[in-house]
Amino acid sequence: MRRPPDYRLVALVLTTALVRFVPMWAWWWRPCVRDECTYRDLAASIVRGEGMVGTRGWLWAPGYPGLLALHGTFLGKMHDIKWTQLFAAVLTTALIYNFTRARFGRSAATIAGALFALSPTHVFYASSFWSECIYTLLLFGMVQAIAWARGERNDGESIRHDEPTAWRAATAGALLGACVLFRGVATYMLPCLVLALGWGRWRVPGLGRAAVAAVLGAAIVVAPYSAYASKKFDAFILSDRTLGQMMWLGNNDYPPVTFDYGNGLIRDEDFDRVTATGRRHCPFVYNPALQDACEMQNGVDWVKENPGEFLERVPLRVSQMLNPHSLLTRNIRTGRWAGLPAWGDELIVALVPVFSILTLVAGTLGAVTRGRGWYVAGASAIVAYHVAAIACLAGLTRYRVPLEPLWMVFAGAYLAAPCRPPRLAWPLLAALSLLMLRFLPVAWPAWGSWW
Repeated sequence: MRRPPDYRLVALVLTTALVRFVPMWAWWWRPCVRDECTYRDLAASIVRGEGMVGTRGWLWAPGYPGLLALHGTFLGKMHDIKWTQLFAAVLTTALIYNFTRARFGRSAATIAGALFALSPTHVFYASSFWSECIYTLLLFGMVQAIAWARGERNDGESIRHDEPTAWRAATAGALLGACVLFRGVATYMLPCLVLALGWGRWRVPGLGRAAVAAVLGAAIVVAPYSAYASKKFDAFILSDRTLGQMMWLGNNDYPPVTFDYGNGLIRDEDFDRVTATGRRHCPFVYNPALQDACEMQNGVDWVKENPGEFLERVPLRVSQMLNPHSLLTRNIRTGRWAGLPAWGDELIVALVPVFSILTLVAGTLGAVTRGRGWYVAGASAIVAYHVAAIACLAGLTRYRVPLEPLWMVFAGAYLAAPCRPPRLAWPLLAALSLLMLRFLPVAWPAWGSWW
């Protein structure tokens, strides 16, 4: 018998599309900013037949520039990627809703879906030239594929279990491979996928085949580009070569550099002035793989010479990542989203941290009180891995954005049925609050800081 449509999901999907279409239409020709411009320059190189090229010593992951190039080639304008991102956001809302409903019910799913659909930060990325919107879909899609690979089948309000198959695990691996092509940090996320696949079923027959299939699925997606880039730059390259540059930004004689508003360097003059106080870049070479290797070695040497400073900076880097504001705040405060009345600017600037804090705090409470099974283990491992990577390099709020939907599932579960958390949760929440609220005042010039 055919099930009637879920009108809550329909409403969330329509809301997701509407709140993204309006700013997309209003600021369609908004000038690019910093990395947005680099993405477009790289895409233009691909369109010209040059393929992926280095940019100021960086070799970026090819996924988003390649996608921009496809839009420019076949649709005539790179700006049309915004329509693809709007569709990606709608699909992400549906995935979050259905995933949460099967585990925690419709009320929890509605809250989780609304947190994503209405989040000003996620609305911003869907209408901009950043990879976050697509990467978020790929990352959450991988999590959904893990559930499928484990034999879970969403049947209305519950989960049924079918016999898992290797090709389902290969699908999860393929989505991980796509994540790697869009963001190099995903390269080392494979253990998180295997952990989630095997959690609670280590002795189940076929787990080994599923793990191998996941690895092969990721390899099949990444291998063609890896072979191309490795040959072109005469060095082994999986997806990108940016680690050395991140080491230069975060492990240097100046504090770790970020580009968020009020928590970093917006103007190029300020960036040059600050970075001039640290060690210089390696001598420039046209091969970005060699450039990156040199920068990475210099960064490792700095850490060896300054172990205490390196450890002291860990909370700072994590705070930079957990800063509840976003690049939307930067765009508004620097006039990139001109046209709104003053009260509209202030409303959005205030709502950005509200959604971030609600997601992180309620999500953590939900993970502690309602989390169970493979999902809490897998989601926690993915989040912990990304936080650990940033703790060693340099933080930026955009690195947090794709992880938020993983926590929105738990936030929906907790907000739909609040309960008293165990005592162990309070130290965790205290540490999270200190890290997260460190840069809360920076979005308001009259406030600026806590002290």
